[in-house]
Amino acid sequence: MPSKSLPLLAIYGDLDRARDIMRAWQPLDHLSPDDAEIVVKAIAEGIARGRRHGIEMAQCHQAA
Repeated sequence: MPSKSLPLLAIYGDLDRARDIMRAWQPLDHLSPDDAEIVVKAIAEGIARGRRHGIEMAQCHQAA
């Protein structure tokens, strides 16, 4: 699976948070380091998308 770059709103704090989340999911302990990094990036992307969605909602609310 090719590794994609993180969206612009993904920040290093997202990666740290994603690594903490992944470590908490014990069934993922068996992943190789490369696979674990793919999961971490996917979690960080989800965090960034959630942030972007929140910003968009706030902007719509302000415009209304």
